[in-house]
Amino acid sequence: MSDSILDDVKKLLDAEAGDKSVLEQIKRAAENNEVISNYERNYVAKLIDEHFKVPEPELESEQEPSVETTQEEITTTKEQMAKIIEDISTPTLIESKPQILKNTKIMVGGGVIAVAIIVAVAIGLSGIQDLGPVASPITGLTLSSDQLSYNRGDIISISGKSKTSLGNSISLSIENEEAELIWAEDVALKDSGAFSTLAIAGGPGWEKSGTYKLKAEHGSEKKEISFNFKN
Repeated sequence: MSDSILDDVKKLLDAEAGDKSVLEQIKRAAENNEVISNYERNYVAKLIDEHFKVPEPELESEQEPSVETTQEEITTTKEQMAKIIEDISTPTLIESKPQILKNTKIMVGGGVIAVAIIVAVAIGLSGIQDLGPVASPITGLTLSSDQLSYNRGDIISISGKSKTSLGNSISLSIENEEAELIWAEDVALKDSGAFSTLAIAGGPGWEKSGTYKLKAEHGSEKKEISFNFKN
């Protein structure tokens, strides 16, 4: 077991920071080379950051240079915009214009306005009908718990399925109503992509009843569900 964890726990106990009973338990485990969970490691690291980490000095924000725009430039820009709107409003040119204008940008008052905005306005004014909403991509990640409500000391059974092509393990976590991380674990995926694990409803961060969030993150995919906790 890493000596750094034992040193951190002793430092926190000397400073009377955090839950003394939890820290004493972690200290005993570290001294006896017993397994220390990811949740306990995260708890110690969080307390060390809160009580001993030296804040970094704030950097002075650089003042953005002012940009002056002449009346001649504004007039020219307006003429360009009018010409584009006139072109894309012509039915015979609608199909060919978007590809040409996709990467075009116009400078106005020092800022950059994408021509895509102009195209959208022009299409609306020309009476072209909306093609309808674009379907959202379907995620392959599923996440569930065995119950919708838990009391202190209950066992939370967590399961789901994801794509093995995104990696061999998935990161799971639980946050309380204050968005504080109170449990976390990396769980290995089976060959089928299925995963499962258990968590205990209790410990530091579980002091208040309310709605808690169970989250899963696997590569580019994320999933979140909620459950009720009664202290």
